[in-house]
Amino acid sequence: MQALDLGFLVRRTFSMTVLAMSVFAPAAWAADVSYDFVACTNTRLTMLEGSAELRAFGLEGWGVVSSSTTKDWENATTHCVGYGRVMAGKYVGKGVCKWATAAGDTAVGEWEVPAAGEASWTWLVGTGKLTGIAGGGTFKTLFTGKPIEPGISQGCRRDWGKYTLPS
Repeated sequence: MQALDLGFLVRRTFSMTVLAMSVFAPAAWAADVSYDFVACTNTRLTMLEGSAELRAFGLEGWGVVSSSTTKDWENATTHCVGYGRVMAGKYVGKGVCKWATAAGDTAVGEWEVPAAGEASWTWLVGTGKLTGIAGGGTFKTLFTGKPIEPGISQGCRRDWGKYTLPS
């Protein structure tokens, strides 16, 4: 019976491990980014129904990041569209936003405010440095100012979460 060459097995196992790691490395070595910023927006509401039982409206808003702990999101701008409704005092809404960084990269995501639970944000697609963006987070309204005219809303919110970019 031939003696087992332990050195050969170790070298072979190491080579196979390195090969496997190189095949799966792009997914495993993707860049994870935490973000946290305050964005202030100006939103136009288009009322569809304004009864005591239901307030339903479309919305379109534009905004800018006023402060950020994430350098890439400093001075980013946004454009959002969506809808909202209020029934029995509970707000529900959903929509999409396109973000543009000061460098010109863009990303689109989807937001949702459920009747119960936390608001959510999901990154969908991006361009430039944000190509392949995935992940998400949440957001919370910090304050809303008194409307300067009917159907207009101004306020600020905090957005935070994480996203992954392919390497």
